[in-house]
Amino acid sequence: MALLKLLLQEPEDEGTQRCRLGPAAFSSVGATLGSTIRIILPAGSCLCTAWPRHDLADGYLQLDLKCRTQGLRESQLRNLTVSIDCLKLLTCHRLRRVMVKVVFKNRALKKSTPASMLQDIIKELLRNTCVSLHHVVTFGPVLGNPVACVEILSTEPATVEEAGLVTPKTSVIVEEAVTLDWYNRSVENSVTPTVAGMEDIRSSLKEIIDLPLRFPKTFQKLGLSVPRGMLLVGPPGVGKTLLVKAVTREVGACLICINGPVIYGSRPGESEENMRQAFEEARELSREGPTVLFIDEIDSLCPKRGHSCNAPENRLVAQLLTLIDGIGGENDMVIVAATNRPDALDPALRRPGRLDHEFPLLRPSSCQPCSSKLITDSMPLSNDVNLPELAERTTGYVGADLTALCREAAMQAVFRVNSVIIQFTLYPATLVLLNGCTEMHFYKQKKI
Repeated sequence: MALLKLLLQEPEDEGTQRCRLGPAAFSSVGATLGSTIRIILPAGSCLCTAWPRHDLADGYLQLDLKCRTQGLRESQLRNLTVSIDCLKLLTCHRLRRVMVKVVFKNRALKKSTPASMLQDIIKELLRNTCVSLHHVVTFGPVLGNPVACVEILSTEPATVEEAGLVTPKTSVIVEEAVTLDWYNRSVENSVTPTVAGMEDIRSSLKEIIDLPLRFPKTFQKLGLSVPRGMLLVGPPGVGKTLLVKAVTREVGACLICINGPVIYGSRPGESEENMRQAFEEARELSREGPTVLFIDEIDSLCPKRGHSCNAPENRLVAQLLTLIDGIGGENDMVIVAATNRPDALDPALRRPGRLDHEFPLLRPSSCQPCSSKLITDSMPLSNDVNLPELAERTTGYVGADLTALCREAAMQAVFRVNSVIIQFTLYPATLVLLNGCTEMHFYKQKKI
């Protein structure tokens, strides 16, 4: 199997979507000059057009990441070697229409770019570019270009397995326009976390988060206030944070996490200032697109008031309540909080209009072996491992408990194998050394 070592691209190839191959690679792939190739890498894939290397040397690959999947970065290509089988020759169809999400470099450029000119700018930037569904197209240094990248949302005809060429006759439709800051936060975790055993809570949470973000005008026509706050209640390790990350990723929103103890400052008024800055950051991002502000361990920020000796905490509670009340006019911002001590929260936080939707996350019962199956999905299990029986014996274990159990079992297996290897190799090697022979049949004679 031929291997290709990735090298830095030629400076002249920046933004050209070219990949440089040797003659042997051209022949193995069956490509000709300018053929469209999908290069599959460990962190994603990219679309390139085949070009020969200047020195015609085989065994090397140079590529330009102009059109790639989300999460693929140039820094991930250093010292990387790929198989020739990772290069797939594609058919490139001419596209009739393409729908895109435009990512501006900053908010100022977004405001200063007229909507009437944006479609023509994107069409010119994408001209003669091979694209594929859900790929991100970046652009080289172009004078006066306000756009950082473009995400391909849909194409006509569809290009799920193949590639499409944007021509001057292709109709380009701008579906959405966001800033680079919001986009980077929304794709920070490109892989959606997998959550097991909480399907009902997950669907309900998704509905409450998604409806206000997608249909704010519907609530206004009905004369209803948009639900803005949710509270997740559950024991430590049950998966509250993981659930929020998974649902936020599914609805395509930007997630901002606040950890309660991090907000506290040393000097008077610093905690309230940190809280205001966090809400202001979320409010700014919500103007670009759907945003979820997740407050973990909210019981440390909003404990019950009533003690005169806790004046700093009382001020922070009042500040938090004021900030929650102040997001009523924001159309694209939702607050989700989590706690494992609901009785310690101030009652004013849980009144209607604030965190009025509560979702209890209970410990999984014995009839939910899916959590064990999910955690052990990537582990090589013995044939005698019975997951349903394991679920019966671990009734009440949360996800963190099951993860710790699997980790401890794996560590015990590693220690057991290492002890076997030590006894199996060092002792026979000593016999070989003492007897003055080089035969290796001693390794098969001793059984542990």
